[in-house]
Amino acid sequence: MVLQTLVAMAEVTNQISHEGPCASLKLQPMQYDRFLVISLGTGSQKQEMKYSAKEAAEWGILSWVSTTNGSTPLIDAFTQASADMVDFHITSTFRALKSEHNYLRIQVLIKICK
Repeated sequence: MVLQTLVAMAEVTNQISHEGPCASLKLQPMQYDRFLVISLGTGSQKQEMKYSAKEAAEWGILSWVSTTNGSTPLIDAFTQASADMVDFHITSTFRALKSEHNYLRIQVLIKICK
């Protein structure tokens, strides 16, 4: 998940703040344009389910939590939205600093053969 990337960036910034500017690197906190970030994702082991609006309109409360085929639409939606928001935030931050080339997200989809 992309969240670990954001946590790592915050931790580096926190270390710089507590220890003062890195004298050898001349790095200040939040100076992300000086960062080089590679974020590696492992995809999702779960098969991505697609739902139609017509199908979802007939769901009750429990069906949003777990459907008869074992999927969890509500949890999946929140998890994916969170990852997308974090990736968007990091991308926007690097773009605003005119250093989008300093951030690379690699998301490899893993297919599980049975």
